[in-house]
Amino acid sequence: MPQLTLNEWLSLLEARHPTEIELGLDRIGRVASQLGFFVSAQISSITTEDPKQREELAAGRITPANKIITIAGTNGKGSCVAAIEQMVLAAGLRVGCYTSPHFIHYNERISINGHPVDDRAICTAFEQIEAARGNISLTYFEFGTLAALLVMSQEDLDVALLEVGLGGRLDAVNILDPDIAIVTSIAKDHEDWLGCDLNGIAAEKAAIARPDRPLIYGDIDAVPGVIETAGKIGSRLLINGRDFCLSDFGDIPETQLPPVSVACALQAVKLLNDVPLSTMINGLQNVALPGRFQQVEVAGVQLVLDVAHNPQAAALLADRLLATKCRIVAVVGIMADKDIPAILLPLIPLVSAWYCCDIPEQSRAATARNLAALLYNASPSSKVGNETDIAEMASPVNGLKAALTNVNTGDIIVVFGSFFTVGPVLQWLKDKGNGSVSGE
Repeated sequence: MPQLTLNEWLSLLEARHPTEIELGLDRIGRVASQLGFFVSAQISSITTEDPKQREELAAGRITPANKIITIAGTNGKGSCVAAIEQMVLAAGLRVGCYTSPHFIHYNERISINGHPVDDRAICTAFEQIEAARGNISLTYFEFGTLAALLVMSQEDLDVALLEVGLGGRLDAVNILDPDIAIVTSIAKDHEDWLGCDLNGIAAEKAAIARPDRPLIYGDIDAVPGVIETAGKIGSRLLINGRDFCLSDFGDIPETQLPPVSVACALQAVKLLNDVPLSTMINGLQNVALPGRFQQVEVAGVQLVLDVAHNPQAAALLADRLLATKCRIVAVVGIMADKDIPAILLPLIPLVSAWYCCDIPEQSRAATARNLAALLYNASPSSKVGNETDIAEMASPVNGLKAALTNVNTGDIIVVFGSFFTVGPVLQWLKDKGNGSVSGE
């Protein structure tokens, strides 16, 4: 195959596999083994549970880092990764992160010591995977996961942070055994894949745990499915509010990250040992995560950018906006397979004007017309169809531009509903440049 650019590779991977999502570890596990990784006993023909024997078998195989931390959860995964990353960096350790999706550039998904890797590193990894896979078909996400592991394996890392894409048990990152597993939160999302039963969803996510290793769980009101799964696996379950809590760590600097994510991150770094609490707190002061209640000022107007794309995240966003006591204008775009009414519901009482957006080139996106219709048909007790204006826009950027003409001093524009809504707005703000944007 001729040498391809990163964009050419990504176009090829998007077109090649028949489905965007195909959960399962057999195909990716076989390719990972071929590449030299020591895959989990859950998918390997090597089934020994003897720790010493597995350590001997793993000798000589490649690994992304000395310690692997896998992070699952309905919400707060990216926030947890960002918090751990900064605390580990503050301690002088080398860290790699694999997250998804990206906002603007694919390179955002793979970072080393806080910096996205370059195109060449990713393309080289793709070439290695292509040579190793034979006739095994891999999804776009599976290719990306293996590329991240290959890039990290060449960087002599102390810690690798692997964010689960969907679920946990059958997600691509679960091909490796983590030293620490984290489940930030459990709520309903991706129901076409994970079902509607909360305990079933919890069991899928908690299945990233391993015997005799810590599983950190963030929900204070623990979902029984996590506890049951941890028990079956034999992991050491640590529950927020029972085995650790945010207040255990003293004076924590205020961040825009969910407190649950910060608590899980602190507990994970504590388990790594040799990182003083003062260093952990210093690291938290450096956390800046795009698209999670990110506050940006443009042309004197306050924007809030939040990817909130499920009911739990939307409820948290609404609570934060309510605390501002400002007039709210919303720019919204949501994927059609989401629970759209439940996502909109917490925001309806707060929003005075809506800009419903199509999301170009995203076939999964709900149309602006469908979003507007749902708002028009909302509860009569809301402001919709009364004081509220509802407009249909061709894109999130067009929606923001229109919103900027319809705000007063002290108003807030919130852009939310999807990575594919916030991403184009971030790109537009970046393109404006020349110091016109703060808070990025």
